[in-house]
Amino acid sequence: METIKSPQINQETTPILAILDKLIHSQENGNLNAFSECFAQDDKTVNIGTDLDEIWYTWSSFYDWMKTAIKNKPDYTIASKDTRVQLSQSKEVAWYSQLLDTCFETKGEPFRLEGFRHTGVLEKRNNKWLIVQSHISIPDNTLPNINE
Repeated sequence: METIKSPQINQETTPILAILDKLIHSQENGNLNAFSECFAQDDKTVNIGTDLDEIWYTWSSFYDWMKTAIKNKPDYTIASKDTRVQLSQSKEVAWYSQLLDTCFETKGEPFRLEGFRHTGVLEKRNNKWLIVQSHISIPDNTLPNINE
């Protein structure tokens, strides 16, 4: 994994960046337990994927989907860049944005996608940062043209 962090790294944002790094490492390694530790595991957690039907309004529904998805990515790599974190005035809520480049194997062939947009919100709960909302999107220019 390659991570290019934004210039606003400081004592307050370091733990948040660590959660985002853990999230990426856990996906690359197929580690569902480490992945789960990054999220609030309640009925208020929202996760939105890249497909129209990929929206989960509870942790349990997202977790059920991820149990299969995270383990079926052989040779999966993720590089993050331009990660930006902002804190609320209370320092109990943070939001982030980052760009992700991925490479994974599909149908026995390597497949690379660049420029995924990953955004989300974290809350500080019991002195621990947890993702409560995340969204992944793919810019149109990275998708193959199916009309060709």
